[in-house]
Formats: sequence, C-alpha cells, structure tokens
Amino acid sequence: MKRIIFIFLILIISGVCMTACSDNPYIGEYEAPNNTVLELGSNNNCTIINNVYKESFYTKGKYVINDNKINIMIKNDEENYYGASSLNGKFEGSEIKISNSLDNKEYIYSKK
Repeated sequence: MKRIIFIFLILIISGVCMTACSDNPYIGEYEAPNNTVLELGSNNNCTIINNVYKESFYTKGKYVINDNKINIMIKNDEENYYGASSLNGKFEGSEIKISNSLDNKEYIYSKK
C-alpha cells in the first residue's frame, strides 16, 4: 500500500513540475525608461501602457514570438503612442529591444 501511495505522489509531483516548466517564459510586464509598460499575456494578447501624460494611455494588440523575435500587431481601431500598426523586436536576456520603422528608434523594455 505504501508503494502505491509513493508512486502516486511521484506522478503528481512530476505532473506539476512538467506543467510549471512548460509555461511561456516571456509572459509578464516589461518597462521602458520612458514610463511605458508592455504587458505580455498568456493568450498572445498584449497591452502597451504609456504613463507619460497625466493619464495612462492603453493600446491593445496581439503578439507572436518566434526564435526570440517578437512581432506586435496593434489593433486597427486602437490609437497608439508609436503610430505604427505593428512593432518588431528581439529578446536579449530579460530585455526586449523593439524597433519602430516609422521613427527609426529602438525602445528597450526590461522585465519587472
């Protein structure tokens, strides 16, 4: 009986560990020095929060990650701080370097 309980506990613990290890490591909040926050959600939704003005300015979109590169597609009906319909970037450690082709600037977001 003890063996069955021990095997059952091992299976439960390994299942929990496998679930925890398979989570998306990119999910979370990233902050840029210009008071802009990029939130990456688990369902490929993202939000860019611009805190530069008196009130926060929210822009919603979708993101795709492939080979440590990120493509953010901003919803057409959303106004956005960058003025672009999509942004491209690259993960480097715990940072994301996002470039905007409209103004040829690079924005660096660090994971909180």
